[in-house]
Amino acid sequence: MTSGSVHRRRPRILVLAMYELGAARSGPEVRIARMLAALRELADVDIVAAHRPGRRIALARYAAAGHLRGLGGIYVESSTALPSETDIAFLGLARSLGVPVLSYVRDAYQLFPDYYAADTLRRRASRALFPWAMRALGAVSTRLAFPSRGLADAVLGPDAANAVLLPPGAPAPVQVSPDAGASRLLFVGDTHIPAQGGAAMLEGIALARDAGTDIGLICVCRPGGEPPLPHPDWLRVERATSDEIASLLPQVIATVIPRRAGTYNDLALPIKLMEYLAYGRPLIVTDRHETAAMVRAAGAGIVCGDAPAEIATAIREVATAPAATRDAWSAGARDAARENSWGRRAEQVLDALGVS
Repeated sequence: MTSGSVHRRRPRILVLAMYELGAARSGPEVRIARMLAALRELADVDIVAAHRPGRRIALARYAAAGHLRGLGGIYVESSTALPSETDIAFLGLARSLGVPVLSYVRDAYQLFPDYYAADTLRRRASRALFPWAMRALGAVSTRLAFPSRGLADAVLGPDAANAVLLPPGAPAPVQVSPDAGASRLLFVGDTHIPAQGGAAMLEGIALARDAGTDIGLICVCRPGGEPPLPHPDWLRVERATSDEIASLLPQVIATVIPRRAGTYNDLALPIKLMEYLAYGRPLIVTDRHETAAMVRAAGAGIVCGDAPAEIATAIREVATAPAATRDAWSAGARDAARENSWGRRAEQVLDALGVS
Protein backbone atom coordinates (compact mmCIF):
# COMPACT_ATOMS: atom_id res chain seq x y z
CA MET A 1 0.00 0.00 0.00
CA THR A 2 1.50 3.35 -1.05
CA SER A 3 1.95 6.24 1.35
CA GLY A 4 -1.30 8.12 1.93
CA SER A 5 -3.54 5.39 0.48
CA VAL A 6 -6.44 4.10 2.52
CA HIS A 7 -7.57 0.49 2.74
CA ARG A 8 -11.35 0.48 2.39
CA ARG A 9 -13.17 -2.38 4.01
CA ARG A 10 -15.84 -4.05 1.92
CA PRO A 11 -19.32 -3.69 3.40
CA ARG A 12 -21.19 -6.82 4.48
CA ILE A 13 -24.83 -7.03 3.45
CA LEU A 14 -27.59 -9.60 3.64
CA VAL A 15 -29.67 -10.49 0.57
CA LEU A 16 -33.07 -11.82 1.63
CA ALA A 17 -34.71 -13.53 -1.35
CA MET A 18 -38.24 -14.90 -1.10
CA TYR A 19 -37.47 -17.70 -3.57
CA GLU A 20 -35.67 -21.02 -3.69
CA LEU A 21 -32.59 -20.45 -5.82
CA GLY A 22 -31.70 -23.38 -8.04
CA ALA A 23 -31.16 -23.46 -11.78
CA ALA A 24 -32.44 -19.85 -12.11
CA ARG A 25 -34.89 -20.67 -14.89
CA SER A 26 -37.70 -18.22 -14.11
CA GLY A 27 -37.44 -14.47 -14.59
CA PRO A 28 -37.29 -13.65 -10.85
CA GLU A 29 -34.69 -16.36 -10.21
CA VAL A 30 -32.54 -15.07 -13.07
CA ARG A 31 -32.83 -11.55 -11.68
CA ILE A 32 -31.76 -12.58 -8.18
CA ALA A 33 -28.86 -14.73 -9.41
CA ARG A 34 -27.50 -11.89 -11.52
CA MET A 35 -28.01 -9.29 -8.82
CA LEU A 36 -26.20 -11.55 -6.35
CA ALA A 37 -23.26 -11.96 -8.71
CA ALA A 38 -23.02 -8.18 -9.22
CA LEU A 39 -23.32 -7.42 -5.49
CA ARG A 40 -20.56 -9.92 -4.69
CA GLU A 41 -18.22 -7.86 -6.86
CA LEU A 42 -18.74 -4.91 -4.49
CA ALA A 43 -19.56 -6.36 -1.06
CA ASP A 44 -19.41 -9.43 1.17
CA VAL A 45 -22.84 -10.99 0.80
CA ASP A 46 -24.79 -13.21 3.18
CA ILE A 47 -27.78 -14.91 1.57
CA VAL A 48 -31.08 -16.22 2.87
CA ALA A 49 -33.14 -17.58 -0.03
CA ALA A 50 -36.12 -19.85 0.52
CA HIS A 51 -39.89 -20.10 0.40
CA ARG A 52 -41.79 -19.32 3.59
CA PRO A 53 -41.15 -22.43 5.75
CA GLY A 54 -37.42 -22.55 5.06
CA ARG A 55 -37.11 -18.79 5.31
CA ARG A 56 -38.66 -18.71 8.78
CA ILE A 57 -36.07 -21.17 10.08
CA ALA A 58 -33.14 -19.51 8.29
CA LEU A 59 -34.00 -16.00 9.50
CA ALA A 60 -34.43 -17.17 13.09
CA ARG A 61 -31.03 -18.86 12.96
CA TYR A 62 -29.40 -15.84 11.35
CA ALA A 63 -30.67 -13.50 14.06
CA ALA A 64 -29.88 -15.94 16.90
CA ALA A 65 -26.31 -16.33 15.66
CA GLY A 66 -25.76 -12.58 16.02
CA HIS A 67 -25.12 -11.99 12.31
CA LEU A 68 -27.06 -8.71 12.38
CA ARG A 69 -24.17 -7.17 14.32
CA GLY A 70 -21.88 -5.27 11.97
CA LEU A 71 -24.23 -5.74 9.01
CA GLY A 72 -24.09 -2.83 6.59
CA GLY A 73 -27.57 -3.33 5.17
CA ILE A 74 -30.26 -5.73 3.98
CA TYR A 75 -31.52 -5.96 0.41
CA VAL A 76 -34.87 -7.76 0.09
CA GLU A 77 -36.08 -9.38 -3.15
CA SER A 78 -39.79 -9.92 -2.58
CA SER A 79 -41.96 -12.35 -4.52
CA THR A 80 -45.55 -12.19 -5.76
CA ALA A 81 -46.46 -14.09 -2.59
CA LEU A 82 -46.88 -11.77 0.39
CA PRO A 83 -44.10 -11.43 2.98
CA SER A 84 -44.58 -13.59 6.06
CA GLU A 85 -44.88 -12.41 9.65
CA THR A 86 -41.34 -13.72 10.20
CA ASP A 87 -39.99 -11.54 7.38
CA ILE A 88 -41.62 -8.46 8.91
CA ALA A 89 -40.43 -9.28 12.43
CA PHE A 90 -36.86 -9.96 11.26
CA LEU A 91 -36.65 -6.73 9.27
CA GLY A 92 -38.18 -4.80 12.16
CA LEU A 93 -35.48 -6.21 14.46
CA ALA A 94 -32.79 -5.20 11.98
CA ARG A 95 -34.15 -1.66 11.77
CA SER A 96 -34.24 -1.42 15.59
CA LEU A 97 -30.52 -2.26 15.54
CA GLY A 98 -29.82 0.50 13.02
CA VAL A 99 -29.42 -1.73 9.96
CA PRO A 100 -30.79 -0.05 6.79
CA VAL A 101 -33.24 -2.10 4.70
CA LEU A 102 -34.01 -1.71 0.98
CA SER A 103 -36.99 -3.84 -0.08
CA TYR A 104 -37.58 -4.43 -3.78
CA VAL A 105 -41.22 -4.91 -4.81
CA ARG A 106 -41.01 -6.77 -8.10
CA ASP A 107 -44.71 -6.74 -8.99
CA ALA A 108 -48.20 -5.89 -7.79
CA TYR A 109 -50.31 -8.34 -9.77
CA GLN A 110 -52.90 -8.44 -6.97
CA LEU A 111 -53.97 -4.90 -7.87
CA PHE A 112 -54.74 -5.79 -11.49
CA PRO A 113 -57.57 -8.24 -12.36
CA ASP A 114 -56.24 -8.81 -15.90
CA TYR A 115 -53.06 -10.30 -14.43
CA TYR A 116 -54.31 -11.83 -11.19
CA ALA A 117 -57.55 -13.78 -11.20
CA ALA A 118 -58.89 -14.08 -7.64
CA ASP A 119 -60.41 -17.47 -8.45
CA THR A 120 -59.39 -19.32 -5.28
CA LEU A 121 -59.71 -18.58 -1.59
CA ARG A 122 -55.95 -18.16 -1.33
CA ARG A 123 -55.85 -15.69 -4.19
CA ARG A 124 -58.78 -13.70 -2.84
CA ALA A 125 -56.99 -13.48 0.51
CA SER A 126 -53.76 -12.38 -1.18
CA ARG A 127 -55.58 -9.61 -3.07
CA ALA A 128 -57.31 -8.37 0.09
CA LEU A 129 -54.13 -8.46 2.18
CA PHE A 130 -51.76 -7.00 -0.42
CA PRO A 131 -52.16 -3.30 0.59
CA TRP A 132 -51.66 -4.18 4.25
CA ALA A 133 -48.59 -6.27 3.44
CA MET A 134 -47.05 -3.40 1.48
CA ARG A 135 -47.66 -1.02 4.38
CA ALA A 136 -46.00 -3.47 6.77
CA LEU A 137 -43.03 -3.97 4.43
CA GLY A 138 -42.68 -0.21 4.04
CA ALA A 139 -42.78 0.28 7.81
CA VAL A 140 -39.80 -2.06 8.36
CA SER A 141 -37.81 -0.81 5.35
CA THR A 142 -35.67 2.28 5.08
CA ARG A 143 -36.91 2.60 1.48
CA LEU A 144 -38.89 0.59 -1.03
CA ALA A 145 -37.61 -0.04 -4.56
CA PHE A 146 -39.62 -0.73 -7.72
CA PRO A 147 -38.79 -1.65 -11.32
CA SER A 148 -40.64 1.38 -12.72
CA ARG A 149 -42.13 4.70 -11.68
CA GLY A 150 -45.58 3.49 -12.72
CA LEU A 151 -45.45 0.52 -10.37
CA ALA A 152 -44.22 2.70 -7.51
CA ASP A 153 -47.12 5.08 -8.10
CA ALA A 154 -49.63 2.20 -8.19
CA VAL A 155 -48.44 0.77 -4.86
CA LEU A 156 -47.46 3.90 -2.92
CA GLY A 157 -49.59 6.64 -4.43
CA PRO A 158 -48.45 10.08 -3.22
CA ASP A 159 -45.63 8.50 -1.19
CA ALA A 160 -43.93 7.18 -4.34
CA ALA A 161 -41.54 10.15 -4.51
CA ASN A 162 -39.26 8.44 -1.97
CA ALA A 163 -39.14 5.16 -3.90
CA VAL A 164 -35.92 3.88 -5.44
CA LEU A 165 -36.25 2.99 -9.13
CA LEU A 166 -34.45 -0.28 -9.72
CA PRO A 167 -35.36 -1.64 -13.17
CA PRO A 168 -34.21 -5.09 -14.20
CA GLY A 169 -30.55 -5.18 -15.18
CA ALA A 170 -29.14 -6.38 -18.45
CA PRO A 171 -26.47 -9.05 -18.87
CA ALA A 172 -23.37 -8.23 -20.87
CA PRO A 173 -24.26 -7.92 -24.57
CA VAL A 174 -23.48 -10.92 -26.73
CA GLN A 175 -21.78 -10.50 -30.07
CA VAL A 176 -23.54 -13.09 -32.23
CA SER A 177 -24.25 -12.03 -35.79
CA PRO A 178 -27.28 -13.43 -37.62
CA ASP A 179 -26.54 -16.05 -40.24
CA ALA A 180 -27.02 -15.20 -43.88
CA GLY A 181 -30.63 -15.94 -44.58
CA ALA A 182 -31.71 -15.77 -40.92
CA SER A 183 -35.47 -15.31 -40.84
CA ARG A 184 -36.83 -15.99 -37.37
CA LEU A 185 -38.24 -13.89 -34.58
CA LEU A 186 -37.59 -14.77 -30.93
CA PHE A 187 -40.27 -14.76 -28.24
CA VAL A 188 -39.53 -15.82 -24.66
CA GLY A 189 -42.62 -16.42 -22.53
CA ASP A 190 -45.97 -18.13 -22.20
CA THR A 191 -48.31 -17.75 -25.15
CA HIS A 192 -51.25 -18.96 -23.01
CA ILE A 193 -51.26 -15.84 -20.82
CA PRO A 194 -53.62 -13.41 -22.60
CA ALA A 195 -51.89 -10.28 -21.30
CA GLN A 196 -48.60 -11.36 -22.90
CA GLY A 197 -50.20 -11.11 -26.32
CA GLY A 198 -49.07 -14.44 -27.73
CA ALA A 199 -52.20 -15.01 -29.80
CA ALA A 200 -51.96 -11.59 -31.50
CA MET A 201 -48.25 -12.19 -32.20
CA LEU A 202 -48.94 -15.55 -33.85
CA GLU A 203 -51.73 -14.07 -35.95
CA GLY A 204 -49.48 -11.16 -36.87
CA ILE A 205 -46.76 -13.53 -38.07
CA ALA A 206 -49.30 -15.45 -40.14
CA LEU A 207 -50.50 -12.19 -41.73
CA ALA A 208 -46.93 -11.12 -42.50
CA ARG A 209 -46.27 -14.48 -44.13
CA ASP A 210 -49.49 -14.23 -46.15
CA ALA A 211 -48.23 -10.86 -47.41
CA GLY A 212 -45.04 -12.48 -48.70
CA THR A 213 -42.61 -12.01 -45.80
CA ASP A 214 -40.50 -15.10 -45.16
CA ILE A 215 -40.51 -15.11 -41.35
CA GLY A 216 -40.73 -17.73 -38.61
CA LEU A 217 -40.73 -17.85 -34.83
CA ILE A 218 -38.64 -19.48 -32.14
CA CYS A 219 -40.75 -19.65 -28.97
CA VAL A 220 -38.76 -20.30 -25.79
CA CYS A 221 -41.11 -21.38 -23.02
CA ARG A 222 -41.79 -23.82 -20.25
CA PRO A 223 -43.79 -26.99 -20.92
CA GLY A 224 -47.42 -25.99 -21.27
CA GLY A 225 -46.58 -22.43 -22.29
CA GLU A 226 -46.33 -23.06 -26.01
CA PRO A 227 -49.12 -22.49 -28.55
CA PRO A 228 -51.63 -25.34 -28.92
CA LEU A 229 -50.88 -28.20 -31.28
CA PRO A 230 -50.59 -28.62 -34.16
CA HIS A 231 -47.80 -26.07 -34.56
CA PRO A 232 -47.39 -24.49 -38.00
CA ASP A 233 -44.13 -25.42 -39.72
CA TRP A 234 -42.79 -21.88 -39.20
CA LEU A 235 -43.03 -22.19 -35.40
CA ARG A 236 -40.28 -23.88 -33.39
CA VAL A 237 -40.59 -24.46 -29.64
CA GLU A 238 -37.44 -24.55 -27.50
CA ARG A 239 -36.73 -25.14 -23.80
CA ALA A 240 -33.73 -23.02 -22.87
CA THR A 241 -32.41 -20.97 -19.98
CA SER A 242 -31.47 -17.32 -20.44
CA ASP A 243 -27.82 -18.26 -20.83
CA GLU A 244 -28.63 -20.91 -23.47
CA ILE A 245 -30.63 -18.59 -25.72
CA ALA A 246 -27.42 -17.17 -27.24
CA SER A 247 -27.05 -20.43 -29.18
CA LEU A 248 -30.33 -19.68 -30.97
CA LEU A 249 -29.41 -16.16 -32.05
CA PRO A 250 -27.73 -16.95 -35.39
CA GLN A 251 -31.22 -17.71 -36.76
CA VAL A 252 -32.87 -14.63 -35.21
CA ILE A 253 -33.36 -11.23 -36.85
CA ALA A 254 -35.54 -9.60 -34.15
CA THR A 255 -37.13 -10.18 -30.74
CA VAL A 256 -40.78 -9.60 -29.85
CA ILE A 257 -42.68 -8.33 -26.79
CA PRO A 258 -46.34 -8.25 -27.95
CA ARG A 259 -48.06 -7.37 -24.66
CA ARG A 260 -51.70 -6.32 -24.83
CA ALA A 261 -53.10 -2.97 -23.73
CA GLY A 262 -53.73 -2.91 -20.00
CA THR A 263 -52.92 -0.85 -16.94
CA TYR A 264 -50.36 -3.27 -15.56
CA ASN A 265 -48.62 -3.79 -18.90
CA ASP A 266 -48.25 -0.02 -19.25
CA LEU A 267 -46.46 0.38 -15.93
CA ALA A 268 -44.42 -2.84 -15.90
CA LEU A 269 -40.88 -3.17 -17.25
CA PRO A 270 -40.42 -6.83 -18.25
CA ILE A 271 -37.22 -8.61 -17.26
CA LYS A 272 -37.16 -10.06 -20.77
CA LEU A 273 -36.79 -6.55 -22.22
CA MET A 274 -33.30 -6.25 -20.71
CA GLU A 275 -32.41 -9.77 -21.82
CA TYR A 276 -33.53 -8.90 -25.36
CA LEU A 277 -31.39 -5.76 -25.41
CA ALA A 278 -28.34 -7.86 -24.55
CA TYR A 279 -29.06 -10.26 -27.42
CA GLY A 280 -28.28 -7.40 -29.79
CA ARG A 281 -31.26 -7.80 -32.09
CA PRO A 282 -33.85 -5.19 -33.11
CA LEU A 283 -36.91 -5.28 -30.86
CA ILE A 284 -40.55 -5.27 -31.94
CA VAL A 285 -42.63 -4.16 -28.95
CA THR A 286 -46.22 -3.11 -28.56
CA ASP A 287 -46.91 0.39 -27.32
CA ARG A 288 -46.88 -0.26 -23.56
CA HIS A 289 -45.64 2.88 -21.82
CA GLU A 290 -42.51 1.83 -19.90
CA THR A 291 -41.34 -0.73 -22.46
CA ALA A 292 -41.94 1.52 -25.45
CA ALA A 293 -40.18 4.45 -23.78
CA MET A 294 -37.00 2.43 -23.30
CA VAL A 295 -36.98 1.05 -26.84
CA ARG A 296 -37.57 4.48 -28.33
CA ALA A 297 -34.90 6.11 -26.16
CA ALA A 298 -32.39 3.45 -27.15
CA GLY A 299 -33.26 3.54 -30.85
CA ALA A 300 -33.42 -0.24 -30.55
CA GLY A 301 -36.32 -1.18 -32.80
CA ILE A 302 -39.98 -0.58 -33.63
CA VAL A 303 -42.95 0.25 -31.41
CA CYS A 304 -46.32 -0.80 -32.79
CA GLY A 305 -49.96 -1.31 -31.84
CA ASP A 306 -51.11 -4.59 -30.34
CA ALA A 307 -53.55 -5.62 -33.08
CA PRO A 308 -52.35 -8.52 -35.29
CA ALA A 309 -52.33 -6.33 -38.43
CA GLU A 310 -50.17 -3.73 -36.67
CA ILE A 311 -47.76 -6.40 -35.45
CA ALA A 312 -47.62 -7.80 -38.98
CA THR A 313 -46.70 -4.36 -40.37
CA ALA A 314 -43.89 -4.01 -37.82
CA ILE A 315 -42.58 -7.49 -38.66
CA ARG A 316 -42.50 -6.67 -42.35
CA GLU A 317 -40.74 -3.36 -41.63
CA VAL A 318 -37.96 -5.10 -39.71
CA ALA A 319 -37.67 -8.00 -42.14
CA THR A 320 -37.33 -5.69 -45.17
CA ALA A 321 -35.21 -2.97 -43.52
CA PRO A 322 -31.78 -2.26 -45.04
CA ALA A 323 -28.90 -4.00 -43.29
CA ALA A 324 -27.59 -0.65 -42.06
CA THR A 325 -30.90 0.11 -40.35
CA ARG A 326 -31.04 -3.26 -38.62
CA ASP A 327 -27.42 -2.84 -37.56
CA ALA A 328 -28.24 0.55 -36.03
CA TRP A 329 -31.16 -0.93 -34.08
CA SER A 330 -28.90 -3.74 -32.87
CA ALA A 331 -26.21 -1.27 -31.79
CA GLY A 332 -28.82 0.75 -29.89
CA ALA A 333 -29.95 -2.40 -28.09
CA ARG A 334 -26.41 -3.32 -27.03
CA ASP A 335 -25.66 0.24 -25.87
CA ALA A 336 -28.82 0.23 -23.73
CA ALA A 337 -27.81 -3.12 -22.24
CA ARG A 338 -24.44 -1.68 -21.22
CA GLU A 339 -26.06 1.39 -19.67
CA ASN A 340 -28.41 -0.84 -17.65
CA SER A 341 -25.92 -3.47 -16.53
CA TRP A 342 -26.34 -5.56 -13.39
CA GLY A 343 -23.19 -3.90 -12.08
CA ARG A 344 -24.96 -0.56 -12.24
CA ARG A 345 -27.98 -2.01 -10.43
CA ALA A 346 -25.74 -3.36 -7.65
CA GLU A 347 -24.19 0.10 -7.24
CA GLN A 348 -27.71 1.57 -6.90
CA VAL A 349 -28.56 -0.95 -4.17
CA LEU A 350 -25.47 -0.08 -2.15
CA ASP A 351 -26.05 3.65 -2.69
CA ALA A 352 -29.64 3.33 -1.42
CA LEU A 353 -28.40 1.41 1.64
CA GLY A 354 -25.74 4.07 2.27
CA VAL A 355 -22.87 1.57 2.23
CA SER A 356 -21.28 2.28 -1.18
